[in-house]
Amino acid sequence: MSHKPRVCMISLGCAKNLADSEAILGQIVAANPVALVCSDPHDADVAIVNTCGFLEAARVEAEQTLCELETIQRRGKGLRIIVVGCYPELWKSELERRHRELFDVMGVDALYQAGFWTSLLRESGGQEPHTSVSTSTMRQFAAPRLLSTSGGYAYLKIADGCSQRCTYCTIPRIKGRLVSRSPEVVLQEAAQLVQAGARELILVSQNTSAYGMDFSSDHRPQLVQLLRDMDRLPGIGLIRVLYLYPTLVDRELLETVASSRHIAHYVDIPLQHTDPSVLKAMGRPWAPGSAGRLVERVRHIIPDAAIRSTFIVGFPGETEAQFQQLLTDVQALQLDHAAAFAYSREDLAPSSRYPDQVHPSTKARRLHEFMAMQQRVSLAVNEQRYLHKDVDMLVDEVVGWNVTGRTLLDAPDVDNVVHVRAHRGKPLPERGQIVKIHIVESGPYDLKGTLK
Repeated sequence: MSHKPRVCMISLGCAKNLADSEAILGQIVAANPVALVCSDPHDADVAIVNTCGFLEAARVEAEQTLCELETIQRRGKGLRIIVVGCYPELWKSELERRHRELFDVMGVDALYQAGFWTSLLRESGGQEPHTSVSTSTMRQFAAPRLLSTSGGYAYLKIADGCSQRCTYCTIPRIKGRLVSRSPEVVLQEAAQLVQAGARELILVSQNTSAYGMDFSSDHRPQLVQLLRDMDRLPGIGLIRVLYLYPTLVDRELLETVASSRHIAHYVDIPLQHTDPSVLKAMGRPWAPGSAGRLVERVRHIIPDAAIRSTFIVGFPGETEAQFQQLLTDVQALQLDHAAAFAYSREDLAPSSRYPDQVHPSTKARRLHEFMAMQQRVSLAVNEQRYLHKDVDMLVDEVVGWNVTGRTLLDAPDVDNVVHVRAHRGKPLPERGQIVKIHIVESGPYDLKGTLK
C-alpha cells in the first residue's frame, strides 16, 4: 500500500461484539501506528465485519452488509473483506459459497488471532496463519482497545460463552461453554480503560453473574470479589453490570452493589417469562412466584435500584391465558425498564422442534401489547423517580448547545436518554462528565432537563 493503510470495522450485534471489535482494531493499530481507522468502507482498504449469528434476523443483517461491501469491491476499489464472529462459526461453508471473494473468514476465535491481525496491513510477506485457541489463551487474553463509544463509557467483557442450556438459545452451540477471563487481566484492562478516559465501565458477558464458576475450586461465582476489587481501582468512576442470571442474584451480590462506592444501583436480570410452565419449557428457573420474590429482594437490599429485564413472548405452547398473566405480572413488578422480543424459531435450538409453535401474527400482536403496557409502566416510574427532581447525569454527547446523556440508573442504547439545552454564557459540560440537572419533563423513554 503506497498510502497509509485504512481499516473499517463494522460491528454488528451486541455490546460484547463491540468490545471484541475494539480489541481487534487495537491489535491492528498497535502493530501499524500509521494506519487510519475510517467509518466509511468506501474509504477503506480493509473492511472487517464482526457478525452476530444468534438469530436469523442477525444473519440476514450480516448478509446485507456483505452484499453492500461486495458492491464497493466490484467497483474496483480493491477492498479486502474479512468476516469474523458468530455467523461464520456455524455457517462458514454456506457463507463462503455465497461470497467467493472474501479475503478471510474466521469464527468466534478471531479475537485471539494476534499474529493475523498484527500482520494484516504489512506491505510484503504472507499472512500469518490462524492458530488454535486454548481455554488458557482465552482466560489470559489481553489486547489494546481502540474505543469506539462516543461517550465516556466503555464495555468490559469479563467472560465468553455460556454453560446454561436455555432451549431457545444457540449461544452455547456458537460460543461454547463459559470461559471467564482471569481477574488480573480484567482488572488490568479496567485500569487501562479508565486511563483512556472511560468514566463508566459496563461489565458484559453472556452470563455475567456466572463469572469465575469455571475456574474457582468450588465452582462458585467470583463476580462479587471482582466487583470489590474493581470498586477500589484508582480513578474508577461508575461500574455497571449487565446480564445477571436470576438464580445467581443472591444477597451477597446485592449487598456488594448496595455498599460499594462506584457500582451503579442498576440490576439487569433477564427473566424471560413469569409462567412456570413456559419457563420450564425454556429451560429457565421456573419456581412459581420467583420473579416477584427476586424483585422484592432487590428492592429490599437496594431501595433505590433501577431494575431492567427482558421477556420473550410467543414461545412455543404459550397460551393466551399465560400471556395475559405475563402482562399482569410485569405490570405488578413495576420495572424501571423492560423489553420484550417475539420468539425466534432457530433450527439449532431445541425449542424449534417443540409442538404448538405460535403463529407469527399472534407473536407480533403479543409483542405490541407487551410494549404498550410497559410503556405506560415506564412513564409512571419515570414521573415518580425523576420529574421535578435534581439528578446526576453522565454526559454522552455535546452538539452545539444540545447535551444528551443518561442518569446513573440508565444504561446506554437501551434505557432513558436525557436531553438538556445548555444556556449560552455558561460553560458546556464535556463527554464523560457527571453533572447535576433538574428534570422538567418525563416520558416513557426520554427525559428533558436543565443544567443546575
